[in-house]
Amino acid sequence: MRLAGIDGCPEGWVAVVADAGTLASARLACFADLAGFMNREAIDLALVDMPIGFVDGPEGRDVEGAMRGFLPGKASSVFPTPCRTALTEPTYMDASFVNAQVLGKRLPKQTFALFPKLREVDAAVRLLGQGRMREGHPEVSFAAMNGQPVLSKKREPLGKQDRMALLQAVGLPAEDLLRARPKGRVADNDILDAAALLWSAARYFDNKHITFPPKPSQDSVGLEMSVIA
Repeated sequence: MRLAGIDGCPEGWVAVVADAGTLASARLACFADLAGFMNREAIDLALVDMPIGFVDGPEGRDVEGAMRGFLPGKASSVFPTPCRTALTEPTYMDASFVNAQVLGKRLPKQTFALFPKLREVDAAVRLLGQGRMREGHPEVSFAAMNGQPVLSKKREPLGKQDRMALLQAVGLPAEDLLRARPKGRVADNDILDAAALLWSAARYFDNKHITFPPKPSQDSVGLEMSVIA
C-alpha cells in the first residue's frame, strides 16, 4: 500500500511518499500533474491539502468549522472554501460576487489564488475516486500529532524546528526530506506539511484517524466533505 501526503507549492505540487509501515523510508517528489503523479507512482492513498467537495449553498461546508474548533489559537490557518458555482468563474470579482450570492460571503483573494489547484484536485478526485484521494490539513495533522495545536509559525525558525521535532518523533525522516529539497522549487514548510499529511494517511490506513466533522455530508456530485487527521 503506497501512501502520500501532498501539498501545493509555487511550481506545482510536492509529495512525501512511503509504503505503509515504512515511514522512516519516506521520500520526496515534486511534480506538476496531480492525477498523472498518482498513476505514475501507483499511489493507493493520498491526503492532499486542498478542499475536496464544494457546497451549492445556502450554507457553507461544516468541515472548516470542525477544524477551527480543533485548532484554538490557530484557527486562522483554516481558509474559507468557495461554493462550487464560484469555482467556475474566471475572475476574482465574478467568483467573489457569486460566492456572496450563494453563501453570503465574499471570497478572500488568497482563496481565489488557489482556484487552479482547487479545480485540479476536484478533477483528479472525481477521476480517481476518494478511495485514493482524501482531504487533509497540515495544521490539523500537526495538532493531532502534538496533542494540541502547534502555535509557532511554520515559516519561522522556531515553527520549523517544532514541526521537524514532531515528525522525527513519529518516525518520519524530516531532516533527510529537507536535504532532498530541489533548490528554488519548494519551501521547507511545504515539505514538512506534506510529511504531516503522510502521517495522517498512514493513520487512515490503520483506522486510527480522526475525521472532521465526525459525521460528514456529501456534495452534489457525491464527494464526502471531510478532513482526515
